[in-house]
Amino acid sequence: MKLKELLEGICKHGIFGTVLTYIYVIEFQKRDLPHAHILLTLDSESKIRTKDDIDKFVSAELPDPCTDHRLFQIVTKCMVHGPCGTININSPCMRDGQCCKSFPKQFKDDTEENVNDTLFIAEETLNLSK
Repeated sequence: MKLKELLEGICKHGIFGTVLTYIYVIEFQKRDLPHAHILLTLDSESKIRTKDDIDKFVSAELPDPCTDHRLFQIVTKCMVHGPCGTININSPCMRDGQCCKSFPKQFKDDTEENVNDTLFIAEETLNLSK
């Protein structure tokens, strides 16, 4: 989805509710892939306040490899950390035998709020070794 279309959906069509202000910046990843960081100010009625509110908008699931194999391949190649740890001790993220990004992380069944200032989103467990 193009940034303009995304912003239109968010701001004009109210995907998250009423947007009072927004700002964004475009950055480029190591592989020269552009991505945007978007900051929204929502009106008080639209603010996301609870775990259930978060779960309405945020998902941490991989695409189904059976129904959308191409998207699954793209996501697991470009957007999944690793392999690192004992599987690949020469990975650039490895420091003193440990992943500096703290991977692998445990899968969560439920979204947790305010755990050491980190938001943990519920994830679907998927075994990639099949």
